Amino acid sequence: MKKHLIIAALAYTAISSVSAQNDKSKSKSSPYTYVSADAKLTKYHTEDELKGLGKLELTQLYMERIKILTEVVPYLALQSKPGATLKEMGIPETPLNLDHVEKEVKNKGTYLAAVQNTLDDIIPYADKGNIIWSIMFFEEIIKKAETGH
Repeated sequence: MKKHLIIAALAYTAISSVSAQNDKSKSKSSPYTYVSADAKLTKYHTEDELKGLGKLELTQLYMERIKILTEVVPYLALQSKPGATLKEMGIPETPLNLDHVEKEVKNKGTYLAAVQNTLDDIIPYADKGNIIWSIMFFEEIIKKAETGH
């Protein structure tokens, strides 16, 4: 019985290692982008819809929009399309530019995690009307970025 458990554990470790290597090779071969492909809204809200939500739901919507704005706004002059590659933005894929992208993605993740921690603690103190106004304002900016107007 112990022999079977050891063999199963070794097989699991080997499969996990191969899977992790495949994931790394896939991520290195994927196109480089400053704006992730999922940095887009799937739904825009009306004021009445937002008024019907609780602060927890509003806080989640608020943070989703902050993430999208953090992804899109700095790169509007280059491309507003989420997932646009360096090539599509007219940026050569030089080692220096690829290094910039990798650092930016890492820094953006760190920044957003810090903002998330802070907002989770302080947004509940905000007036519900202000949260709703902010969400609608963010959505308007995102719409303008998507349409280029």
